[in-house]
Amino acid sequence: MRIILGLPFFGALLLAVAACSSSPSPATTAAAGAAVGGAGAAAVPAPAGASNGGSSAAGSGPSAGSGGTTGGVSNGGDAGSATAGSAAGGMSGAGGSTAGGAGGMSGNAGSGGDAGHTPKPSTGCGKLNPAKGARTIMTGGQTATFNVNLPANYDATKPMPLGFGFHGFGNPACGPTGGECQGFAMLPAVTVYMKSISAGWEQAAVLEQNITFWQDVLALMKNEYCIDENRIFVAGVSSGGQFIEYLTCRFGDSLWQTTAVSASVVNAANMNCKGTPPVLVIHGVTDMAGNYGQDVAAMFAKRNGCSATPPAGLTQAKTDMMTAFNAQQAQHVCLDWDACTSNPVRFCISSQITYNGLTHGWPKVGGTLISDFQGTIK
Repeated sequence: MRIILGLPFFGALLLAVAACSSSPSPATTAAAGAAVGGAGAAAVPAPAGASNGGSSAAGSGPSAGSGGTTGGVSNGGDAGSATAGSAAGGMSGAGGSTAGGAGGMSGNAGSGGDAGHTPKPSTGCGKLNPAKGARTIMTGGQTATFNVNLPANYDATKPMPLGFGFHGFGNPACGPTGGECQGFAMLPAVTVYMKSISAGWEQAAVLEQNITFWQDVLALMKNEYCIDENRIFVAGVSSGGQFIEYLTCRFGDSLWQTTAVSASVVNAANMNCKGTPPVLVIHGVTDMAGNYGQDVAAMFAKRNGCSATPPAGLTQAKTDMMTAFNAQQAQHVCLDWDACTSNPVRFCISSQITYNGLTHGWPKVGGTLISDFQGTIK
């Protein structure tokens, strides 16, 4: 089990109005320490033996923390931006520390931490000057909209990862420059932001239409842009997070990584599933949906052959994040499920207030958490 911790962020509130439901149930947890540091934050002792690579300057992936396998947790901090590290905001655990370099998101979605990865070029490679920004597509007999963001280093001859960000119920499309899915556009990938057919994504009346919509946009992206077909990933918040559960089940054998944010458990999205991609679950500490996100993570952990017991430290992590929430400090703590036989499952709890004084929504650090997780994937 590995624990990674974030630190306080003081900034504008994110408006993320979305609908969710939950069925709280008792949690089986074990207490352990978690380190929280950085400017303006009180430190909490970290458990010996926890280690993780620190966030560093732009373009660099996670590397071994100076604490080693017996040292404490270490990770670069965010200060002033969800995607920019701050030397003043570094966190340290017993035996090791590292600070994030200013001005960059850590991790590398392009390599995923796998130096031996061989990209699978799409048919769009070699096609110069592809369209970016707002686009439309005919799908299921109707016109739908989406937005394409190309990173500054996009090269039509070099396959890049492709990421989809899905908004919450009733909200406009995510990003790339505002709204939900903050930090997603900063990933080293081509990113796409679709506007759902109807208000949400996974409701019975529109689910199949939205899945066809996604498949049609995915086919277009592969045909017109230089995409690494082995590096396709999806992320969504609230209704978009529940939509992620369907995509992870139906298309898990072709997805590189998935992220569900502030989602409830959708039992219908957990039947006859294909594949077991790496899964990141991000949830607000006060958000009751999916038993405060724990049941969502447990669902994916079971599918990926992980331990039936939640990670040690979960109880303490919840306590620490509630303390941070009550102090109006934006922090996060992440725990990896143990003993996964296929691919990893990571559960991140955030104390950041996202709207209406609560934590249901995509936190500002969301893009960084995705980047960090992708940096561990082989």
